[in-house]
Amino acid sequence: MRCPDDELLQMFTEGELAPAAGEIVKAHLRACGRCQAAVARYKQLFWDLEHPEEPPLPPELVEQEQRLMRAWAQEHKASVQRRRALRLVPAWAGYSLLWTRYVPPVERLGRFLSRTGRSLLASRVPLARRLLERRR
Repeated sequence: MRCPDDELLQMFTEGELAPAAGEIVKAHLRACGRCQAAVARYKQLFWDLEHPEEPPLPPELVEQEQRLMRAWAQEHKASVQRRRALRLVPAWAGYSLLWTRYVPPVERLGRFLSRTGRSLLASRVPLARRLLERRR
């Protein structure tokens, strides 16, 4: 079989041939290395056209992007810390309410502490004096 022309190979690569003609070109490609190379070049060309290479950015833009990303990262870190702290506020409020539920009224607590403190001082002061005298 004679090699198909470049236009036919290009149409085959694009998938625009009729099914019968496509089968004929496929059969030819199995045996012809030159046409296989041409189809490979067309596929590479189509790939390159669909995925153009991006031009490099100027250094000023790269620097500005890095500064913006650092500023964003710092702001993001600060906002995360603020959100964490705010999540704990309801917990603190709840625990403080639960804790006060079990605390006796303040005046009873004050009387208890002053009585206990006086009795504790009365019993421990002589003991502390004796211990200090022994050290001297």
